[in-house]
This record gives sequence, structure tokens and C-alpha cells, in this order.
Amino acid sequence: MSKSILGIEFGAGRLKAAQMKNGVLERFMLFDMPEDTVHGDTLVAFDALSQFLNENVRKQFKVRNVALVVPSSKCYVRRLSLPAMTVDQLKVNLPYEFRDVITEDKYNYIYDYSVFGIKTNEDGKPKEMDLMAAAVSRETIENYTEMFARAHMKLVKAAPQELAMGALVRKVSNTAKEGDFAALDLGWSGTRVNIYRNGIYEVTRSIDTGLSDVANAIADTLGCDPHIAAVYLNDNKDNILNSDECKAIYASIGVEVTRAINYYTYENRDNTLEHLYYCGHGAGVAPMIAELSSSIPLTLIPFSELSDQYSEGNAITDGPCAVGICLE
Repeated sequence: MSKSILGIEFGAGRLKAAQMKNGVLERFMLFDMPEDTVHGDTLVAFDALSQFLNENVRKQFKVRNVALVVPSSKCYVRRLSLPAMTVDQLKVNLPYEFRDVITEDKYNYIYDYSVFGIKTNEDGKPKEMDLMAAAVSRETIENYTEMFARAHMKLVKAAPQELAMGALVRKVSNTAKEGDFAALDLGWSGTRVNIYRNGIYEVTRSIDTGLSDVANAIADTLGCDPHIAAVYLNDNKDNILNSDECKAIYASIGVEVTRAINYYTYENRDNTLEHLYYCGHGAGVAPMIAELSSSIPLTLIPFSELSDQYSEGNAITDGPCAVGICLE
């Protein structure tokens, strides 16, 4: 009988945890993390986070095995087409596929891959491999492993954010199983657009603008502290989210998302891209969604409408990657 596993994603100030078993969500929770332990999506205080995990997360979840969503800033992911080769040959060749971004000793990194298809010659012999490859530094994985161990937890699985999110969408959307689709993460410190071709991850566009910029606009407009502005954002105090200052932020995000979509469709004229599934902190900001829907040339669909299978604790909107990492 398979055991439960705890999917964990560290976001900007929030830890997302989804307890899964055999593809079924058993429980989901959000935790506010201590200040100065995470910058963006990068962990900077592993000892403090070990204590936080032990004193908070372990009290709510008795599951020991952890599946971790590796922050995009800590790994490299790319779609590759390579000549057909053996596993041993792949081990030798994969590091060279990242030589443009990994300039230090290639042996300081761990490389992994998934094969999605193999093309053959007329005689039926393998000719070309379509695969997804990832590279992450050994130091990063060692730091995570030690952090969880100190919290009496065990890291048993890790995958990039892009793959975790794609796994969830493919699981719950019939449209996404065979065609192209995009997933929009409206985060606090930034916005990310992941594009999937034939259901398989293709490319990501990272946008620096996020909800924190909306909060800063509120702070400037109302002359208040940024922390208070964040509260006003969540409460939409005096309809502040419809102010011109906030709308300018939404418009800026919409322009960048549209550029990413247009570039992909131009480079891939045979694409079937029609739907943009969205999630994250900004998914509940109605004026933002209205602006994005009017400016982005795709049909916007909230993750929450995809399925009620992972609606427990609003997991499918607030922690899709924590769920998806257990499905990937």
C-alpha cells in the first residue's frame, strides 16, 4: 500500500503544503514563513526554516516523505531533441546541453531527464529523442536534504516548478492532455507564464512585476506602510484595486504576458494555443483578471474551474505546484 507524500513549495513569504496519496488530495495548508528566510523564491536561512518546519508543518502533517518543488531560480529546464542514444550516453551528453548557462564545473550539478517520444528511421531503428532535461546544483539539493532531515522529514522527490504545474493541468484538463496550453502564475514577487506544447513543457517567460507592485502602488497612493497596503489589497479598501495606479500595474503585466504569447505563436505557426489557465495570489484580484482578460489574446480560465478534485483548502489555486509535484 503506497504511503502519503507531502508536496511542498516555498513561495514569497508562504509555504504551501499538500498531502497526497495515490493522486488524491488528503489535506492542504498555507503557512506564513518567518521574515528574512526567503528572498523571492530563494531560501536564505536553512537553519531557521528547519526549526519552522519542525515546529509548524510537522505539527499539522505527520507525513515524513517530502516531494519538493525546486524554485525556478535554482534549476535549469529545457526541451531537447537529441540523436537516439543509450542511458550511459545521455549521462555523458546532458551536461553539454547546459554549457551555455552552467559555466562552472559541470560535475557540481545533478542532471535528470524524461523521454517523451522517439522518432525512428524507415527501418524502425531509433533516430531521434524528444526529452525534457533539468539541471540543479548539488549544493542546492544537499541544502534542502539537510534542512528537511533536521525537521525529521525526508526529501524523496524533487522537480522544477514548470513540470509540477504542467502535471496538475494535464491531470485535470481534457483540453491540455493533447493540445498546447499556457499556465499563468500571478505571484507576489513576480509573474510567470509557462507554455506547454502538446501537453509537454516548452518555455517560461518570467515577469518581474507582481502583486507586491500593486501593494506598493497602494502604499504610494494612500501614503501608508507597505505592510498595511498589503492588507488593503486583500480587503480592497475603498475600492482601491480599481484605482488608476493599480490598473497601470495590471496593464503592465498584461503587455508582458501578451508579448510572451505572441512570440510563441509566431515561432510555432502550427500551435493550438487557446487557453491560459491562471492561479496564484493574484487569481482573486477581480480587477486584475478583468484587465488581463481584455488584453491577452487567449481565453483565461482559473485553475479553480478545472476541477473540484483538488479544491480542499483552495489548493488548486493557492498551491497547484505543491499538488502537481506529487503527480509529476
